[in-house]
Amino acid sequence: MTKHKMKLIIPFLIFYTSLFAQHKLSIHDAVEAALKNNYSISIARGELTIAQNNLTIGNAGFLPTLNATGSLSRSVTNTTQEYIDGRQVDRTGAVTKNLNASLSLNWTIFDGLEMFAEFDRLKELKKNGEVNFKNSIEQNISSVISVYYDIVREQQVREVIKKSISLSEERVRIAENKLDVGSGSRFDLRQAKVDLNEDKMNYLREELKLIQAKINLNELLGRDVNEEFNVEDTIVVRNNLNADDMLISAMEKNSELLIARQNKTLADVNLRLMRSDWFPDINLTAGYSYTKSEAEAGFLKSNLTNGFNYGVAASWNIFDGLNTSRAIQNANISIEINETALNQAEENVKADILTAYKRYENSLILIEIETENLESVSENVDIALERLRLGTLTPLEFRETQKRLLESQSRLLQAQYEAKLAETDLLRISGQLIRK
Repeated sequence: MTKHKMKLIIPFLIFYTSLFAQHKLSIHDAVEAALKNNYSISIARGELTIAQNNLTIGNAGFLPTLNATGSLSRSVTNTTQEYIDGRQVDRTGAVTKNLNASLSLNWTIFDGLEMFAEFDRLKELKKNGEVNFKNSIEQNISSVISVYYDIVREQQVREVIKKSISLSEERVRIAENKLDVGSGSRFDLRQAKVDLNEDKMNYLREELKLIQAKINLNELLGRDVNEEFNVEDTIVVRNNLNADDMLISAMEKNSELLIARQNKTLADVNLRLMRSDWFPDINLTAGYSYTKSEAEAGFLKSNLTNGFNYGVAASWNIFDGLNTSRAIQNANISIEINETALNQAEENVKADILTAYKRYENSLILIEIETENLESVSENVDIALERLRLGTLTPLEFRETQKRLLESQSRLLQAQYEAKLAETDLLRISGQLIRK
C-alpha cells in the first residue's frame, strides 16, 4: 500500500466512524432488542406457545366427542314389475329420495387413569417449554453480551493504536528535524516511517475486526446487519461475585439442570401411561338418528324413522403379545437413564461454576497487575519520548518502549474482556443472567 493511499484511508476511516457516533447502543438496549427480535428466541417462544396451547383437558382425553353425519340422495329409475297374479307395473322415471342424519356421542369415563397421566404429561411439557425458552434466552443474551463487549474492547484497542500512530508521527517529525540540522540519519527517518506505516496497517486490521463484530451483533439482534451504531467506551466488571452463592443459585435455577429434572419427571409420567394399558376402557355412548325415504315405485311410498340410542361399551386388551410389559420395562429403564443424566448434570454444573469462577478470579487479578504495569509503561513512554528528542535514546529503543505500551494496554483490555465473559458465564450458569 502506498504512502498516499494510506494517508487517504486512515482519515476516511476515522471520519466514517465518527459520522455515526451519535447513535449509541447501550448493553441494556442490545439485550432488549435481542429479546424482541432474535430469531432463536422467537422460535423458542413459538414452541413455548404450542406447549401452552396443548395443555387442555380435552387434549388429555377428559372430554367426550360428538360427531354429526348427514346425507341426502336422489335417484331416477325405470321399473318394470310382473306379479304372479298377472298384475304388471311399468314406471319410467321413478324418483327415489333418501335423507339420513345422526348425532353420536362417545365419552371415555375410565381408561386405566391414562387421561390423568396424560394431563400431567402435558403440564410437564409446558414446564419443559418454559425452561427451554429460558435456556434459549440465556444462551443468546450471553452471546449478545460477549459480542457487545468484544466491540467495546476492539474499539478501545483501535483508540490505543491511534495513540501509537500519534507517537510514531512524532518520532518521524523528530527524525526529520534531526536530519535537517545534520544530527540525524536518513536510515533513522526511513525506519520511523516504516514503523508508522506498520501502526497504520494495524489500525486498518483492527477497524476490520470492529466492523465484523458489529455485523455479528446486528445479526444476533435480528436487525439489518449494515446498521451503524456506537457502544459504551468502558468494560465494567463486577468484583463482588461469590462462588458459594453462585453454586447455591445454580443448583436451584440452572437451565440445564432444570431440563434434566423435567426429563426425569416426564419419564415417571411415561411409566404411568404405559401401566394404564393393563386396565380396561369403559365408554358411555349416546346418539340420535333420523331417516326418511320417499319412492314413486316399489312396495313403500315413504318411510320415516327417528329416535335415540344409548349404552355402555367396555374393552379390555387381555393379551397383546407382551408389548405392554415390554413398554413398561423400557419405561423403567428410561427412568434410570434420566436419573443418571440428572446426576451428571448436577456434577457438570458444579464443575462449570468452579471453572468459571477461577477464570473470573484470575481475570480480576490480571486487571490489577496490568493496570499497575500500564501506569509504569506510560511514564516510561513519556520519558523515552523526551530522551529521543534530546538524542540520548536510540529510535530502536524508543520503538521497543512504544510496543511495550501497546502490548500493556492490549493486555489490560483483554483481561477486562475475559473477566466480563467469566462474569457472564457465572451469571448464566447460576440462572441469574436474566431476571424476571
